[in-house]
Amino acid sequence: MAEELSWVRWVTALFVVAVTMGLSFWALRRVQNSSHSWLPIRVTGRVRLNRSAELVLVEVDNERFLIGATPANINTVARWSVGEAGRELTPAQQPADRDAG
Repeated sequence: MAEELSWVRWVTALFVVAVTMGLSFWALRRVQNSSHSWLPIRVTGRVRLNRSAELVLVEVDNERFLIGATPANINTVARWSVGEAGRELTPAQQPADRDAG
């Protein structure tokens, strides 16, 4: 009888642990997904140019930015205004020449 009771306790304990882990993972995913909804910044695209450089397309408050990023530097390559329907409008003015350093 004691051996059967021991087996039942192990199975019950494993079941409780598995259910607790499942509920914890579910709650964690809900919290992670809901916390990003308030951010006004969205990364809509990313292209890796080499091991250390990439281009990133970012949307912030009806504007799109094409950003070039390396470990040493981050630059705005282009900027566009976005209409209410999500259509791109004219590109925003960019400086004709940029400082080298």
